[in-house]
Amino acid sequence: MTLGRLLALLGEGVSAEALETHLAVMQAESLLDPPTATAARSLNARLREASRREGLLRVLYDTATDLTGIRDVEAVLKAIVRRTRSLIGSDIAYLSLNDYDSGESYIRVTDGAATALFRNIRMPLGEGVLGAVATGEAPSQSADYLSDQTKSHLESSDAAVAAEGVRAIMGVPLRAEGKVIGALLVADRHAHSFSSDDVALMESIGTHAAVALENARHFTEMADALARLDQAQRQNLAHVKALEELSSLDQRLMETLASANSLPNLMLLLAESMDSEVYVVSPMGETTAGLGANPDFGHPAALSAAELSAARTLPVPFTVKGRQYTVMSAVAGDQHLASLIVAGDISQDRLAVLERSALVLSAALLFERTFQDAQYRLQLELIDELLNPRSEDTEALKRRAGRFGLADSIPLVVRVVGVREDQRQRALAVLKRHGQDRHGITALHESHLCVIEPPTPRGGTPGAGRVADNGQSIVDALKHQRIEASVGSSQAVTGFSRLAGAHAEADAVLRALQALSRNGEAADRAALGTAGMLLGAMDSPFAAQLLAAQLGPLLDYDSRRGTQLVLTAWTFLENDASGTAAAEVLHVHPNTLRQRLERIDTVLGASWRKGGRSLDIHVALRLWRLQSAGIGGPLR
Repeated sequence: MTLGRLLALLGEGVSAEALETHLAVMQAESLLDPPTATAARSLNARLREASRREGLLRVLYDTATDLTGIRDVEAVLKAIVRRTRSLIGSDIAYLSLNDYDSGESYIRVTDGAATALFRNIRMPLGEGVLGAVATGEAPSQSADYLSDQTKSHLESSDAAVAAEGVRAIMGVPLRAEGKVIGALLVADRHAHSFSSDDVALMESIGTHAAVALENARHFTEMADALARLDQAQRQNLAHVKALEELSSLDQRLMETLASANSLPNLMLLLAESMDSEVYVVSPMGETTAGLGANPDFGHPAALSAAELSAARTLPVPFTVKGRQYTVMSAVAGDQHLASLIVAGDISQDRLAVLERSALVLSAALLFERTFQDAQYRLQLELIDELLNPRSEDTEALKRRAGRFGLADSIPLVVRVVGVREDQRQRALAVLKRHGQDRHGITALHESHLCVIEPPTPRGGTPGAGRVADNGQSIVDALKHQRIEASVGSSQAVTGFSRLAGAHAEADAVLRALQALSRNGEAADRAALGTAGMLLGAMDSPFAAQLLAAQLGPLLDYDSRRGTQLVLTAWTFLENDASGTAAAEVLHVHPNTLRQRLERIDTVLGASWRKGGRSLDIHVALRLWRLQSAGIGGPLR
């Protein structure tokens, strides 16, 4: 009966103090001898130790399960120090990682630490408790670290330990895959030695912690790798989609290139693909085609960007008047043909579209240039044959002229265009564009530009009662491109055989304009006024009689004395009889001009400046001016 009570007490997990009370009562009643009481005490102690170990193992299992279930490295680190501090019952727990490049172990995460100094300790490997444990040789501890002379000390780490109030420290190394990766430590703010059980528990925790930490690191690396693979897959899919779109665009671009109106179709396709305003601009900044407003691409920023794009064969962004554009120049060899300009900031895939479109534009412009060159050669040959008629094969000439809307049976006008020699080729290109949608031919003839076309009313389209265009539209078109031109036009003639005479008439009108200092104007013989009438009488006896009657004494005076009184009289009357203006044109002092005018008064009589005689003198002076400029020959 007594033994049964004793076993029941041991099975219930009675405490040592309660067991002693029961044993004393039993011994006092002589129910239990001393050897049996001693055996009961020993058995109870073993049962309690086994129970404690079972509980500890359960806690370690739970800790290991928790740690290995966490996939985030940062979360694992925090869980390790939190569990360690709880299991050991310490004031502080912390974990360090080794930096073998610098030869140090640095505190990575803490639980219970109050100061930043302590949380940022870095210890050389082998120094202090932290450095000694981090080498991986064995666990290490110090009952009172700051006064422990068996440990090496660093001034910076001692200051951090003192600031935190730490005295007792104990730690174990963390090993993973055969390598020491750091240390796990606990610390208390009172001096004491940690028991062997505490050290063993720390080693167990450290083993689980190292495995959990490596698992979390591997999982993070794997997750990062999967994320990179996913991103790469998305990028590949996007790249494939972009390639498919570019392939479709290439097909549409080739179809555009093969179409009759390649440039307009290219502009429509680009505007659709870019979802923005698109322009084709010449190397000089002139907009030749565009869908949208017409900004000034002659701006230095636009021209510089186009030149840079042509040199690098890459898109170049630029800004004009606060608006963003991107230019991609179309080049052939080292020749800058034109530029594609897109408004707004465009994405990378749209840049690829722009680059491909520039290649198609280059091909389209080369095709167009080849066609235009062929057309121009035909016009060059045709204009030479029309103005230098030959008897042979007139029917073939009529057929070739008919391709450009010219016929032997319709009225035609010849226009001679005068421009500076350095602007002649550029003016020719402008006139080619100007006459694209009109009947007629334009070419270089005898060192000047010549146009043969049906007469057109001003405004460009036929209309009843409208005044015929005397070439002013050509002057305006060239002026728009900053080219000053003068245009002499013939009267309309019918029949190819009369074109040579019409050309001579137009050439005489142009030279008359230049002789009369009417540069930048367009005129025919009728528009020249008195000068036009005089052109028809240049080689008649009347012309000589008029000059002799009105200017004979003055011409003789200049001839004998080498003076320029005739020129002075001409300049004076051409400037509305203004002495100041005439002196400025002649580049002489007003007093000098006054003296010349008085001499003319002496030679011709003072009445030359007044009334009807002034008109006669002025007409004679115009005839003299035309003759002195070398304008002559009968006009048919």
